[in-house]
Amino acid sequence: MSLVINKLSKQIDQQATLDAVSFTVAPGQIIGVIGRNGVGKTTLFRTINGQYLADSGNITVDGQDLARHPQLKTELCFIDPLANFFRGTTISQIKAYYQAAYPKFDTTKFNQLLNRYHLTENQKLRHFSKGMFGLFTIILSVATNAPYLFLDEPLDGLDVLVRKNILSILIEEVAGGQRSILIASHNLVELEGVIDRALMLKTGRIVNDYQLEEMRSRARKVQLVYRDKKVPDLLRKTGRVVHVSGRVIVVVFENYTPELKARLDTTNPVFQEELPLSLTDLFMANLTDEADYELLS
Repeated sequence: MSLVINKLSKQIDQQATLDAVSFTVAPGQIIGVIGRNGVGKTTLFRTINGQYLADSGNITVDGQDLARHPQLKTELCFIDPLANFFRGTTISQIKAYYQAAYPKFDTTKFNQLLNRYHLTENQKLRHFSKGMFGLFTIILSVATNAPYLFLDEPLDGLDVLVRKNILSILIEEVAGGQRSILIASHNLVELEGVIDRALMLKTGRIVNDYQLEEMRSRARKVQLVYRDKKVPDLLRKTGRVVHVSGRVIVVVFENYTPELKARLDTTNPVFQEELPLSLTDLFMANLTDEADYELLS
């Protein structure tokens, strides 16, 4: 089974929030959807899950068009963190609703997770803190047993211990290879330890689709120091400058080969060092605006 997003476009207020977005999700993946504020991450999740109607494009689940087979929507689960229509209900009432909506709803798993985090079925969501509500939506999502989960800023507002436990739950859910989770988040440090793949979203388009293990095998972050403050043209042409401080320049090279290293040596740096490459570095390399880049130069 696979989920295929094909040339999905959506305009909001006559602005192209999503512009021909395409990607495929296979079972057993944890995917980070990464981008700056306002680039369309939440709109993407809402459009895939039917809260917004797409202007064009289509979504298929196991080769079947979601628009033509609406029953397949139970294969997807997205609980919008900004949805307020459940706030006056109890956990028990919400459970009954999702049991009716999702035929594979796992009541045992739901109750076990409630007990683990000391939640009771008579509690009303309007009394929850932001972090508690976020925790509950993750429990509810996991219990649906939908193969594709969409989580929008799932760690926002959670304390350190709860975040750690939640990440463990999500990793367990995909370990069997039957489920996939897409996470939109600004917390790149925590995402890095869990995601297998990163979709970089910019101005409504996917500008890069990284398999992180493969990327780390061929990409490098290099720190170079020069006698003057000029950035050599080779660095701009073959990599992405992510930081400049005086004579110190940090560059991300997505395809760092021995040949490229030899070419860098010809720019005569007084110091050159490879540094660990992080998800934040890839974010900076891909999603820095031109105006920001000029400040680095």
